[in-house]
Amino acid sequence: MHVETSTTEIIVRNHLEAFIEQKGVDAIVSDYDDDARFLTEDRVYRGKQEIRGFFRDFLASLPVGAIDHFALRALRVHRTVAYITWCVGSDISLGTDTFVVEYGKIVAQTFAMTPVTTRQSSGIAAP
Repeated sequence: MHVETSTTEIIVRNHLEAFIEQKGVDAIVSDYDDDARFLTEDRVYRGKQEIRGFFRDFLASLPVGAIDHFALRALRVHRTVAYITWCVGSDISLGTDTFVVEYGKIVAQTFAMTPVTTRQSSGIAAP
């Protein structure tokens, strides 16, 4: 039985690849719609510019080498919605995101994770 990969899964995997392969913030946000919403426990980021700021701060808050330990634990897709769980070694024991993809772009995402150990030099905790 041949199962075709959905557009939603392709977009989410491309987003994850940009993050894991450390292609930079612009590559990470390239799959977002200009008016996308990114929801966290602390706030709602509106549009690509604010989402870019989230990822810039988030990447800066990670311990050195943390991305090398990223592991995708689950990826579930149903039509335009994708759900992932992940971890980053002992630095982040559980992270979870839900994506809504429309017309080949991420239009909404939720994000939650356990706290990241802060780097003393940066003073930045996970957003």
